[in-house]
Amino acid sequence: MRAALHDSPALPAREAEPRRPAPTEPLAHNLLARATAAVCLAVAVLAGFSSLTGVVEGRAWFPGLVLPVLAIHLSAGVLRGISGLRWFAYPVAALVGLVALFQHEAMLSTGYTLSGFQWFNAVLSEAALQLSTQVPPVAYSRYVAFAILVCAVAISLLVELLASFRKVALLVIAPLCFAPVIASLFKQEGAGIWNVALLLAAVLGYTALLPYLFRGGQQPAAAQFPGPRQLGFLAATALVCIAAMLAASFWMPGFRKGMLPEGIRPSGDLLASNVDPLLTLGRDLRANNGSTILSYYTSSDKAPYLRTSVIEDLSQARWEPNEALPEDTYFGNTAMQEDFTTFNANERVARLEWANGISSPVLPLPDRSYFVEGIVGNWNWVPESSVARLSGDAVAATGDISVAYSELDLSPQMARNLGFFGGVAPDAPGEIYRQLPEDPKNTLRTALDGALDEAYRDAEATGSDFEKAVAIQDFLRSRKFGYSERTPLREGYDGANKRVVEAFLERRQGYCVHFASAMALMAREAGIPSRIAVGYAPGKANGKSVEIGKDPVEGELESRLDPGTTLTGYAVTGQQSHSWPELYLQGLGWVPFEPTPGQGQPPSYAPQETSTAGPAGFGDEEVPTDRATQRPAESAETSAPAAAPQAATGEPANSWWALALLIAVVGGALSLAPLRRRRLSRQRQALIAAGGGPAAEALWVELQAIGADAGRRAGEQESVSDYTRRIGDDFARLDGELRRLESAVQASFYAARHPEPDAAAQLVSDLQTVRAQLHLALPLRSRMAAALFPASLRSARLRRLDDSRAPRASAP
Repeated sequence: MRAALHDSPALPAREAEPRRPAPTEPLAHNLLARATAAVCLAVAVLAGFSSLTGVVEGRAWFPGLVLPVLAIHLSAGVLRGISGLRWFAYPVAALVGLVALFQHEAMLSTGYTLSGFQWFNAVLSEAALQLSTQVPPVAYSRYVAFAILVCAVAISLLVELLASFRKVALLVIAPLCFAPVIASLFKQEGAGIWNVALLLAAVLGYTALLPYLFRGGQQPAAAQFPGPRQLGFLAATALVCIAAMLAASFWMPGFRKGMLPEGIRPSGDLLASNVDPLLTLGRDLRANNGSTILSYYTSSDKAPYLRTSVIEDLSQARWEPNEALPEDTYFGNTAMQEDFTTFNANERVARLEWANGISSPVLPLPDRSYFVEGIVGNWNWVPESSVARLSGDAVAATGDISVAYSELDLSPQMARNLGFFGGVAPDAPGEIYRQLPEDPKNTLRTALDGALDEAYRDAEATGSDFEKAVAIQDFLRSRKFGYSERTPLREGYDGANKRVVEAFLERRQGYCVHFASAMALMAREAGIPSRIAVGYAPGKANGKSVEIGKDPVEGELESRLDPGTTLTGYAVTGQQSHSWPELYLQGLGWVPFEPTPGQGQPPSYAPQETSTAGPAGFGDEEVPTDRATQRPAESAETSAPAAAPQAATGEPANSWWALALLIAVVGGALSLAPLRRRRLSRQRQALIAAGGGPAAEALWVELQAIGADAGRRAGEQESVSDYTRRIGDDFARLDGELRRLESAVQASFYAARHPEPDAAAQLVSDLQTVRAQLHLALPLRSRMAAALFPASLRSARLRRLDDSRAPRASAP
């Protein structure tokens, strides 16, 4: 009588036979489970640190985290799964972290005779200085990248320490939240919903594997990963959590926007104390910080502008200062070569004081400085732009400094005459000061030409470069434009680049960055070399003064002034953060202009004041302008520049992250079933290789599973011989393989002649041949469906691995 497919005849000999242990490989499976958990932890750490994009400019720092973080977690996770080596897991992970740190480019760049740990401290000090003296996004440098790597290694080691003990393993979520919380505090856009979602998914995967990692010293037996039911519950939990985050992000700060109010970002005592070198001064201004950054005393009757950097190249997508300093290094008091006109210029002296010491390596100095006194240590100097940068030692050792500078005192008529007759050597600036950004659609040039035509119509004369420059300044300071610190942020054109200038000329609302950028590009379009200076507008009088001859701490520069000369004191706060354009005019050289209405001081050679509205206070209504109040509704074309800042920085939009996450989730979901089917097949092959009664049962179940996947499911009452004969009728070339498989199964079931280990290789090869032939016969679409969604997994009987150990019903 034919035996039922899922039953085998009960044989007395089988009951007396000693049961073989399951021929699984517990060590290998345990290592696989631990490696998977380690990868989940590594992904969680990397997802958290990915949210720091925007806190630090660009993404060049992120690839350097991937390999060290993966190596730390994999080495610790795998070693904990090997008996006798588990106590080496954490030391090895720490060693991997140290190697990653000391092989970083910042650690390998030392040219000094310092020990490794001395240089380590020096690099961290430089990184701390850069991070603390910039409002996010912090400019990328290898020192900043090294500081992020140090944090990532520290977080990874703390996570692995917690993961080593069962009772505190779930506390890993606490250190994993470090980077997203920092991003939520410092970044205008918040941590990013997709970064947090990926972190959550990785933590849930790690949590699902915890029961398989801690079993009280016992090795896992057959089931090494969550089953389909557990996986389904885990997926549902992840979807619910992500949906909850998406819903909460519309009213809870931190995910899609920063936790703090608009424009306010904590930087300790240095809140808004720096000028952002990447022209994101809006955050400094919106912070509305009134704390004094520095005080200075000057012999001039008007406070000077103080510059910290100069942006020369405006042809790139992102505008930033040139950090390349001359190789010549000065020490202490130094007189610099003058390369500017001193015609009708007054020699002035200024003393700069910092209440809490110098916090930034870049010194804010007046234009046309030519002698600096008081620096203790090495420093670099760019005479053309009056930009000075101190070494790390000089930052710590330098106190107050004094500087001698030349102050132009030209009337408009004198400036015109110098431009006509000449007054400085015709040493024309380089081509970099004339280049405009790439403009394939000619949208920028059209906007600039339209603005120039409008500016020239209102000007008295535009025959010379000087007259054109004055016309542009007057045009931007007129009532056609309004000062606003909030409009650019709200309408999406904050910062400075080509599209931002286009949007500004359309909306005509902005702050100093936009006015300076617009004038610089309009000047280049008019044929005048230009650049953008960044620093501080003239400070506000603080009511203090210093009288020469009565001050006991006078320096050499101040002692040369006439006794009784009074130095007037001014205070500089974050609200004086400013940028302005400088144009190169024949006979004058590089001269500054002030196009921002209500801000700074128009120069003496271009003093024309038009009726302007005052600056909008933080929290006040926008300054009304003709353009702003009469602007029609924006079309899709005119609103395009709103997305410019994101495109200009080269950062991927959130939609790309969403698409990447969706692809990863879908790919992971599609791989679950094939991986489970392959694992079951390998475990059955292991049973076959071990021989004995379980080998025949595994052989029969695997043959049925292969048929089910290929659309040839065995019937409920179909015997081994009937099933193999049915397949053989359609595949004559499989006759030999099917006969061997049939004989092995029937001999075991009915005669207790179980497969020997020596025959296992042939039987496994026969199974693989049958599977290959059955799948090749399927159409391509059916073959892909069979690979991605194996039908055998939909049958509880064919999913079970230990059918051989189930009690068998007697044959009828």
